[in-house]
Amino acid sequence: MAEVRPFVAPMCRETFLCGQVPGALLMKLAVNLFLITTVTGLSESFHFAERQGLDTKLFLDVLDAGPMASGVSRMKAPKLLARDFGVQAAALDVLMNNRLVADAARSSGVASPLLDVCHSLFTDTVALGHGGEDMIAVLRAIEACTEALGAAG
Repeated sequence: MAEVRPFVAPMCRETFLCGQVPGALLMKLAVNLFLITTVTGLSESFHFAERQGLDTKLFLDVLDAGPMASGVSRMKAPKLLARDFGVQAAALDVLMNNRLVADAARSSGVASPLLDVCHSLFTDTVALGHGGEDMIAVLRAIEACTEALGAAG
């Protein structure tokens, strides 16, 4: 790693030693699990606020002022507000990463209930034709779930 670090450093804010192979891969999968569930939760909470008639800009400002604010939320929240689905991380790629994390979890006997729900939502997002859009397009699958509730009621 010492030989490679100088070449990787310009592309990374920080680098970490993650132990023996496949430690770095498993670390990346764990980070992806957090990212996927975080952005899905942000999208669902935005949808909830919107459907409750709340000022969504104010909602996002409240989130940004609190302990849950993060680089991810600060990057994705404005995209949600503007319904800007321009790609930073494509929904189809997120679905692929979701499968990789789920496969690793299953092969080691680890439950991943939140990830499983996200898998279903990202599968729906892609099926609805939004696989090439940013991962916040999961909002469209959540909206479809709400519409289905209305149609059933």
